[in-house]
Amino acid sequence: MITIDKQDIGHLLLLDHLASLHSAQEKLRLFERKYQTSLDEFSAALKSSDQEDFEAWDDYMEWRAYRRVSEDLSQKIEEIKHGHFEVA
Repeated sequence: MITIDKQDIGHLLLLDHLASLHSAQEKLRLFERKYQTSLDEFSAALKSSDQEDFEAWDDYMEWRAYRRVSEDLSQKIEEIKHGHFEVA
């Protein structure tokens, strides 16, 4: 039988989440560079535009998803740092 310390699992989870967060944040930076604006400003401009731009709407939905992923991962990272995770 192999015994693994909960703290070691926490470190592995933390590393995995940090790598995923880095990837999500890089995607966010790519969109910010592409459109030279923040998501909130882009959203307002897109919604007030009279022209249909399907690429922009696709990017907007993907951009929002990456922001949500980034926020969720940041929250999970904080929980892991404080020892709030379960091992099954």
